[in-house]
Amino acid sequence: MTELKTLAESNALKLAQNMQPARKGYRFDIFKGVEEGERIRKIRSVGFAYLPEGAKTYTVYLKTFLKDLFCLLPEEKGLTDGDYVILTREPSRNPGRKYRWHNVGTCKILSGEKSGYMQMNWDLLCSDDIYMSLHPMSRDPEVVEASVAA
Repeated sequence: MTELKTLAESNALKLAQNMQPARKGYRFDIFKGVEEGERIRKIRSVGFAYLPEGAKTYTVYLKTFLKDLFCLLPEEKGLTDGDYVILTREPSRNPGRKYRWHNVGTCKILSGEKSGYMQMNWDLLCSDDIYMSLHPMSRDPEVVEASVAA
């Protein structure tokens, strides 16, 4: 019995030594808002976006679609008038590709008095009053990491 306990403790120690430190990231609020002159007033939060440190792809979670995951990537191909594209993905049936991506909307970074926000335009939601703050919800990455893990 003590041999099993020693083996289990040894394996746990090896796993702990081989584990990589948790990746830090930032959480951004996605909300329904209304434009009031040159400002945007938040009505209610509808989700959040998560950006791992050093990455350029946001992972978007919406409260309306709890089981769905969206990705927000910079628009680099020039196929839309947005600054970012909103994508979903599914496993590919093509053996040479891991995922099949679907464009479901665009985002435009706002300027002037509204700078610091991105307006999200979803193809099927027919809503132009969804915004994402470009300022992280918490300045402390450790706090953000814990809230995403929960």
